[in-house]
This record gives sequence, C-alpha cells and structure tokens, in this order.
Amino acid sequence: MKILVTTPTGKVGSELVRVLAAKGVTRRLALRDPAKAPSGEEAVAFDYLKPETWSAALEGVDRVYLASVGDQPADPEKAFVDLAVSKGILRIVKLGAAGIENTDVPLRQVEKHIESKSVQWTFVHPTWFWQNFSTAHVASIKSGAFAEPVGGRWTAFVDTRDIAAVVAEALVSDAWVGQILTLTGPDKTTRVQFAVELSRQLGREVKFLDVTDEQFRAAVRDFLPASYLELLAALYSWVRAGATEFTTDTVENVLGRKPIGLERFVADHLEVWR
Repeated sequence: MKILVTTPTGKVGSELVRVLAAKGVTRRLALRDPAKAPSGEEAVAFDYLKPETWSAALEGVDRVYLASVGDQPADPEKAFVDLAVSKGILRIVKLGAAGIENTDVPLRQVEKHIESKSVQWTFVHPTWFWQNFSTAHVASIKSGAFAEPVGGRWTAFVDTRDIAAVVAEALVSDAWVGQILTLTGPDKTTRVQFAVELSRQLGREVKFLDVTDEQFRAAVRDFLPASYLELLAALYSWVRAGATEFTTDTVENVLGRKPIGLERFVADHLEVWR
C-alpha cells in the first residue's frame, strides 16, 4: 500500500502525514513546492491546474487522499480523478464538508464524479475546525478580540487531529468504504463559550464580537480573493441558519475514543495565542 497525500501542508493534511508515519504507512506528498515537505518525506511537485504534474504524482500509488481549497472549481479535480482511476487507483478518500450532501457546490460535484467511477471511496465531512482559532484568528485573539458573523448560533467544532485520524482509517481499513463520514466534536459550542474558556486558560480576557455579514465582508474584502470571500460568507450563512448545531458519534465509532473537545484544544494550543 502506498498513499498519495494531496494538500499535505494543510490543517488536515499535515496531521494526516504524521498519523500515517506513526502507522508505518508508505506515502508520497503532493504539493506545489516539494521543498516545503517535512524532512525525510517523499514529495513530488503537484498542482491541480497543471495536469503535466499529475502522472508522476500517481506513479506507484494505489490510494489517494484527495483534498483541495474550498473555492477551487470542480473540473480540474474531476479530471485528476479520471486519470487516477485510469492508472488503477483502488481507493479515494475525499475531504468535503458537513452538509454538502444535498448541494451542488464544487466539493460535492467532485464527490458525485468519484461515485460514478469504478473505485472505492469514502467521503469525510467535518464541521468547522477548532484549528481555525489557532491559525486564522491568532492575530485577533492576541489583540484581545476576534469577530465572526454567526448570529449567536452554536457549532460542534472538530479537531483536525481527529479528522486526520479518521481519514487514515478510511485509507487503510475496508470498514468505511462507500460511506459518508460526518465528523463533529463531542459538544456544541458558541464562540462566546470558546472566548470564555480561552480567557480562563490564558489568564487574560479575550472577547468575541458577533458581527453582521456586511461588517465581516467590509473587514476582509481587501485581504481575501473574491471567490474565497464568497465561500466564507456562504459557510457563515449556514452557521446563522443553525446548520452546524448538531453532533455525531462518528469519530468515536471510527477511532474507539471520544473526539477532542474545547478544553483540551485550548490547552494544547495556548502558546500560539500568548
């Protein structure tokens, strides 16, 4: 068994590389700049928008972890799937997002394309990542306040370490073939609750500001590509509609343990926000 890992420096991909290494699973990392791969890892140049990079990435592998940035159009990834299947890839584990099953967003278009092929598949649909707070929100949290347009609604955040562990199981085990695995954390949490727990562990106050969609767009439009801004706005609209106010037991079913929750996530990342 040899696994091709796309987006291996992303929030989930970087954790997946560590999990596969711990399991002793042979892997190849596919990224735009192979020099950015962790030391000792086999890496190859790969870009969804450069088909000339695809064949070398697939040579000698039989399973693929397929992930992409959320605002990427479906067609390049679908074409990559076609090539992978033609080269005899046995299994594709695709990272999606909770709630896309009944939509026609690009992520779901790619999944439907995979379903139409003669290949084993598993789709992993996580809700919002805890790690968004330890990456995108770091500067704001250090300044004392962070803001999102969520209308006071709850979200069952999931830790990317749990997502990666589930993806690894789906890649190496036959138990999850043909399934959509919707992943959440153990509890529903508000951003206010996160701010309170973060403040307690940091020993200083961090506030959450629940802004409007208009305020959010005005604050970030100069820093984000238009396509990604629209994606984020749509995701936040799902939160405001209550679409993230649910939990599943999938992480526990797959891994045999409870998923990581609020208190541990904060404790594990305190140094990031100091």
